[in-house]
Amino acid sequence: MRALRAGMATAALVAIAATASAADDLARMSLEDLLNVEVTGASRHDQPLSETPSTATVITADDIRRFGFRDLGEALQMAPGVYTTHDRTYTYLGVRGFGRTGDYNSRILLLQDGARTNDPVYDQAMIGYEAPLEIDWVKRLEFVPGPSSALYGGNALFGIANAVLWTGADLDGTRVSFDAGSGRLARASILSGRLESNGLDWVAGLSVYGRRGDDLHFAEFEGPGADGVAHHLDGERYVKGLLKASWENWRGSLSYSWRSKDVPTAYFGTAFDTPGNFARDQSLQADLAHSRALAAGWDEEVRLHGGGYRYDADYPFAGAPTNRDVTRTVWWAAEYQLRYAGWRDHAWLFGAEVRRQPLLEQRNFDVAPGPDKLDDSHKGGGFGAFVQDEWRFAPHWLANLGARLDDQQGQPDMASPRVALIYRPTSAATAKLIYGKAFRPANDYERHYGDGITQKGNPDLKPERITTREVAVDVTPTPTLRLGIGRFSNTLHDLIGQVVDPADNLLVFRNQPGETQARGWETEAETLLTGGWRLRGNLVWQRVEQPGGGEPANSPHRVGKLFVDGPPAGGWSLGLSLQGLSARRTVADSVPGYVTANLTLRQTDMGPRGAWSVGLYNLAGKRYLDPAAPEDRQDALQSDGLQVRVRWEIGFR
Repeated sequence: MRALRAGMATAALVAIAATASAADDLARMSLEDLLNVEVTGASRHDQPLSETPSTATVITADDIRRFGFRDLGEALQMAPGVYTTHDRTYTYLGVRGFGRTGDYNSRILLLQDGARTNDPVYDQAMIGYEAPLEIDWVKRLEFVPGPSSALYGGNALFGIANAVLWTGADLDGTRVSFDAGSGRLARASILSGRLESNGLDWVAGLSVYGRRGDDLHFAEFEGPGADGVAHHLDGERYVKGLLKASWENWRGSLSYSWRSKDVPTAYFGTAFDTPGNFARDQSLQADLAHSRALAAGWDEEVRLHGGGYRYDADYPFAGAPTNRDVTRTVWWAAEYQLRYAGWRDHAWLFGAEVRRQPLLEQRNFDVAPGPDKLDDSHKGGGFGAFVQDEWRFAPHWLANLGARLDDQQGQPDMASPRVALIYRPTSAATAKLIYGKAFRPANDYERHYGDGITQKGNPDLKPERITTREVAVDVTPTPTLRLGIGRFSNTLHDLIGQVVDPADNLLVFRNQPGETQARGWETEAETLLTGGWRLRGNLVWQRVEQPGGGEPANSPHRVGKLFVDGPPAGGWSLGLSLQGLSARRTVADSVPGYVTANLTLRQTDMGPRGAWSVGLYNLAGKRYLDPAAPEDRQDALQSDGLQVRVRWEIGFR
């Protein structure tokens, strides 16, 4: 807690000094331009950031390179109130105080160029190295907090993350990079793209990664003859590929990812310090869209996307056969979207979506010959229709009105409205008032996974629901200073959690009675300093209350960030990022707050010999703690200490 307060105080002092300095040097550039940055995910079409029906955050490719972000989760932490935890297998996103341990990322919708990537069994948005796309492929990452089911249906409960990928015209050549770092890390990547003279725009990318990892100590496994060290069991490997093209009114993409992660934590009671405990994810996704202009003011788009997902995990138990989980899914979706902007001051959007899952398979069995403990295979699907109106009903005023109705197999029909009132009296000020509802249907894992030994399914689960109210103000009082403040209030119903059924002592997912309340304040500041330095920061105060009182695990009251980047000096630029979290509850106790810092030094000019960058992560080397999940024997898991990553990159035309 002292470290967090000290870090926040330092950030505040730096911000005050920076503002004074910026006032002496009127503007190398205007921060008003940030309000006109294009955002696609908030309303399913390009629009200025100031007109989105949310307090969206845009993370650019320059931000990703400048601060050395290694995956989507690290980049998303630029957004106010967003934080991540890592259980040595997957990375999980916390949003506005809600990041319960043991939950999957099923309340965030991850989009790739606007297409859903959440798998249809766990509904998980993968944001770490397990993500289906590589961070180097991202031109712009949009985070849209708040309910987005009015346009996207289920899973957009706390928001969406939309990764907009590079085009060939953006790249106009080839980039090759090699990385090496702590834990015997090695990575090679190539990304190439071009706009041809015949109008064909294409991109191709391939990345290969491997990391042995470090030996990890867990005091919970110390004992006679046991040092509590998991030896060589934190390794990770992945392969990711991308093909993307557009020509005239057509565009399409094909992406593939395979990732294997060794599990060192001995979760679910598996044998500690034993090889063969792993989780593997494999994803193939295809997307094809055709758009065209119809009569004056009318535009339409037809889109098909789908793919397959495979999950395998082995659980070695002491004195028993290795147990295995197997998941197989195949899915496809068809979307139609019609936009009309020819009637007075209205811009209408109509759309419909059909989703089908011809294969939803979950199996659990012992590797040794024997009967399956779980063999569940069935089909799924759903339909959704939505409408949105952007109405400029008066000078400086914009109303965004939207609603969607979803009919999903095995679930009740759900209606999701969203209303946003936006006032922009000048180009330097914006005020937003937002109200919306969203839902998350129970996923296939929660409804149907049951081995009859430790866990059983519950096909009668109801969807989770959320009601959000939000007000936000963003102003640029001088060309070199931008300030923002907002207040949010979330009310959640029928939250799904895992409990023990006293009738048979089996774990089962059930809807929790009562309301869960989450409220908070979000503040942001950004300034340009003398000499081209830039300073950005945000600080969020929040509180989550469960039915009957108390707070959920992994719910910090304060989350603060500070980002400092400097102009090229001697051919190098600097990017410094700091993040602080206050204390959080765990399943049994709590973990203290912390402040961590990352530093990236990068050559800005790529000559014929390429360019180097060096990233230092967790500069102080302190192994802070994250709350562990209920399936872990540990109540908290340590982070890595100081990590070093070196990259060499070269470009060709």
